[in-house]
Amino acid sequence: MNNTKIILQLQGGNQERAFTRLYKYFPKVEKHILINSGSKEEALDIFQDGLIILYKKVQDMPVESPVKVDGFLINTCKLLWSNELRKKKVRKNSGEDGLAEVVSTQFTDEHQDEIELLIEKEAKFKTIDQVLTKLGEKCKNMLEAFYYKNFSMDKIAKKFGYKTVQSAKTKKYKCMEHARALAKESNLKNN
Repeated sequence: MNNTKIILQLQGGNQERAFTRLYKYFPKVEKHILINSGSKEEALDIFQDGLIILYKKVQDMPVESPVKVDGFLINTCKLLWSNELRKKKVRKNSGEDGLAEVVSTQFTDEHQDEIELLIEKEAKFKTIDQVLTKLGEKCKNMLEAFYYKNFSMDKIAKKFGYKTVQSAKTKKYKCMEHARALAKESNLKNN
């Protein structure tokens, strides 16, 4: 599904078409809820609540947002369901409706914070992905060897054909500077 197209449809008054496309993610949400003590009706309610939250969030998003709509929707539904399970537990443990209402408000605030964190995380991953795509192959491989595979600089120097460890360190430093510049550029475009 094209992320930009969905955002445009949700912002531009063609929500019905966007929602029709987004309903293909309902089975994933339904499966999660059924596995976690829920019913089909509850799954549908949660999914529809997730669509409403997504719709509201998309209104403030730039069209080229780094947030993936499908991931946001599915994670929002999972958070809504865990919130619902907590509410059920509180209601069972408390005979007073007032207490359940207070706890519900607290969970809603926590839920909002979790959603914001998910958005930030998704944006960071998108930026890293964009930077790695734009980096040259040699820089990309070198940074991957150092940061993901935990190769020593000595091993990197040998692998990439540098005569000294110092020249490999210099190249890694230049690659990191280039990556930082690309990340800054990418963040400016997305904001």
